[in-house]
Amino acid sequence: MAKVNIKLSESLREYIILTGWVKSKPEDVSLETNLGDSIALQYPYMTARMQCVVGPEMAVAAGRNGILTCIPRSLRDSDKQKILDANNSAKLKKDDIEYVENPEHKRPDETLEDAIRLAEKTGYSVVPVIDRFSRLYGFYIHNPDNLPTVPGYTLLKDIITPLKGRKNNKGIPFLYANEENKIKEKLTAEKRRFVPIVDKNMVLQKLAFLQKFDTNFIGIAITTRDKWEEELEKWGPQVDTMMIDSSNACFDNALKILKEAKRMFPKKPFGIGNIIKKEDFFRFADEGADYIIGGMGIGSICQTGSERGNGRGQFTVAKELAEARDYYHESNGKYVQLVIDGGISTTKDMTVALAFADLIMMGNYFNRFYEAAARKFEDKEGKIIASEEGSINYVETWGEGHPIARLVGTYGMNFREELKEERRKNIPNVLERYGHSKISTATIEGVVGTVMYKGRLKPCVERDARYIRTTIANSGASSLKEFREKAILEKASQETLKDMYPHDINIIP
Repeated sequence: MAKVNIKLSESLREYIILTGWVKSKPEDVSLETNLGDSIALQYPYMTARMQCVVGPEMAVAAGRNGILTCIPRSLRDSDKQKILDANNSAKLKKDDIEYVENPEHKRPDETLEDAIRLAEKTGYSVVPVIDRFSRLYGFYIHNPDNLPTVPGYTLLKDIITPLKGRKNNKGIPFLYANEENKIKEKLTAEKRRFVPIVDKNMVLQKLAFLQKFDTNFIGIAITTRDKWEEELEKWGPQVDTMMIDSSNACFDNALKILKEAKRMFPKKPFGIGNIIKKEDFFRFADEGADYIIGGMGIGSICQTGSERGNGRGQFTVAKELAEARDYYHESNGKYVQLVIDGGISTTKDMTVALAFADLIMMGNYFNRFYEAAARKFEDKEGKIIASEEGSINYVETWGEGHPIARLVGTYGMNFREELKEERRKNIPNVLERYGHSKISTATIEGVVGTVMYKGRLKPCVERDARYIRTTIANSGASSLKEFREKAILEKASQETLKDMYPHDINIIP
């Protein structure tokens, strides 16, 4: 007779975080984290290993902002290499100089509201103000935590920070184009993170920024079937971490791949995913896994739970695997990090997950950004392709278990054009993530659809991080580690959750 587990599978969205004694300002809360000993991140985020999410643009944007990009296993080798090449070109080390040429700018007679709108769109806090003769007039420095107290219609010429000169010793210093060798010296002496470069006529040439952290760490998912040895050899030297991508990683081949990966690349963290039970956490930890990815059946594009009946509530997974991680650390002295993947829909869910997890892996979240690999649409049905950024309202999405995934694995992201030209080839086994070696025996365990567009990655991530920092600060913590130690969670009734959203009011957009 089958056994019945008396534990109830619970969702992240059912829980809220209680307040503590505040000791830090939200802006002082650190979201920095590490993956293994070699990867330092500014945010505890990993992109999901999804075709519709990760392409060259996502790798560059996420990596530059201190987020780990994970390349899907099911892409063609040529597409994987394009992502790696773009990411390598974008890499920066701490204290490197990053140049921004032709930055978006504003005029002196435009308003504060115009400048704020531009900063929120691009995510760049430094907005050059240039007059009608193309000369650099000054800068608006956007700080969302400390906005100007003047009305939005105030002209920029009345509030900007001017350039430093003989009459104004408190302005922003600048360098001429023939003085670029003095950039680091100038930034250090003036204690600033950027300096404008101008020509003899004071026309802005570019902005030079001092990089604050190492960027563009990247990982890749390794096949669990044929040719996994070849993939380790090919991709291992090019990435910072590798991982298994399976809806259920509990099989013998996963152990073989883990052991061989750690033999070949002992200093590179290797992750196992996905699992949902503590006994499996212990087994993979014993075999040398550096991090464990938890979650099954609760992803927004996933049908593993609804059609196959496998899975578990993500709150239950997070709590049980976090308990396993902490017990293992106390018993063995080894800290195996926990990544929670799936079922994360809001910043509240992100914060609840981070009360347990060292990092969170997200697909739907990153799928909504301008840099996502999938097509952008004007309409929800995906019939009208957006012709420019301003007309984007929806982004295409699909699961790795949907037939589209195998088409992309064969023909690339432009498979529709390839099919129109009838350039058909043999279809590879890209559904192996769900344990099928033949397409004829595979079940369709992902869906295809659209998600609402949110904007560019940088401003959206920064905005959402402010909510997370505020929640952590109000719990009485000032870092992710302290949050995991101090957070107190409470299950909320459905009526309570409804009450926590704006209600009894007609909201004006």
